Amino acid sequence: MKRIFVFSYHGKETYQTGFNRLQSIAENLSNFYEVHFVYGNRNKLERPIKIKGNLIEIPLNYTPGFFHNFYKKLTDSGRRIGAKFLLASYFLFTGKEIFDLGREFNKYKKQTNINLTAEDIIFVSFPSIAIHNLGYALKQEFGCRLILDYRDPGVFGYKQIEDNKILSFLRKRFLKRSELRNLKSADLIITISDSIHRLFPEKYRESIEIIKNGYDLNKIEFNKIQDHPYTFKLVYLGSVYNDQLDNTIFFKAVRAFIDSNKIQPQYFQIRFIGTGESLRLKELIKHFNLEPYIYISAKMPIEQVYAELYSAAMFFHLKYGNRREIITTKQYEYLAFQKPILLPVNDYGDLEESIKKYNAGFICENEEEIIEVLKNSMDNHFKGKPARINRTEEELYELSRQGQEEKLLKLIEKL
Repeated sequence: MKRIFVFSYHGKETYQTGFNRLQSIAENLSNFYEVHFVYGNRNKLERPIKIKGNLIEIPLNYTPGFFHNFYKKLTDSGRRIGAKFLLASYFLFTGKEIFDLGREFNKYKKQTNINLTAEDIIFVSFPSIAIHNLGYALKQEFGCRLILDYRDPGVFGYKQIEDNKILSFLRKRFLKRSELRNLKSADLIITISDSIHRLFPEKYRESIEIIKNGYDLNKIEFNKIQDHPYTFKLVYLGSVYNDQLDNTIFFKAVRAFIDSNKIQPQYFQIRFIGTGESLRLKELIKHFNLEPYIYISAKMPIEQVYAELYSAAMFFHLKYGNRREIITTKQYEYLAFQKPILLPVNDYGDLEESIKKYNAGFICENEEEIIEVLKNSMDNHFKGKPARINRTEEELYELSRQGQEEKLLKLIEKL
């Protein structure tokens, strides 16, 4: 049986969407190949290897040290920008990653005598160019076929989330050569959207395939989707970055909506699910006196996250600064849970396009429009007319990871 090695920079303990997506890909491919799913782990595991059919999970513990512990302190305290700057600075000065999966995999190879061959396929996913570099190195050493996956556009295109101008310049300046080398070496390149596809150098665009983000079809129980009769729940899913909080019109509109209608918190809640620590978000909530109305949960397994979404009345986005090319996994999850989606400030990009394409909700241009949408939606909710956007089984499958992974399998078979 042919083998595929799938590499993930993040491990289970981070609850990252990127990890969940790669785990789903690995599980799907294991129906047809022997899949070694190799991922970095920041928490030491007692029983490191799991085998399920043709799927072998290999979590590799990152070697701890001063910089690892300093990074953990920064992230645990919600200082993500500082943590990101630490990673970038360490790389620029040493040429190495603090969390170096390539180094850990090389140790694993020596300890286990595992041999890769030219028949093997390497699947490596950005972000973390170090993972792409690992894929390139393995192809050079063993002649494996190489698949580069891009959830973000690498050094081409928009400034990475929470990068400042200096960090973005340094990233593009010092990583461009490696990026072009990896692209040239790849046997298959995939990315998640047409918008990101257009950001790559023209000479590569023709060979880049689109495999979209999607929700996990196997984790949703559609019969549990309901409407909470006593509370209007406005739900946001996933991380919130400082770039998303530069524009505060949403929070201003919510405060005005509450005050003008004298709404009590038992009837109206904003819930940030799986968001984790964000100092800036907490500051905004306090500034607008919204503490009784807003709940923030820690990051958690996707099953727990989905359980929180069943009784949502409406979902919402916070746009990513001036970036138009971001279409996150949460958009597919919002569509799958079949409640209206609010885009309080138009991104004039992928989010607007998706909401319009699927007739999925409301796109606002100013504070007054946000207030009007909230007022009408909440009135209808308590009149027994909650909004529901029903989708066909075919549409739900096309929006799922499993539907997209079917397309990926066909591309891999061609290799």
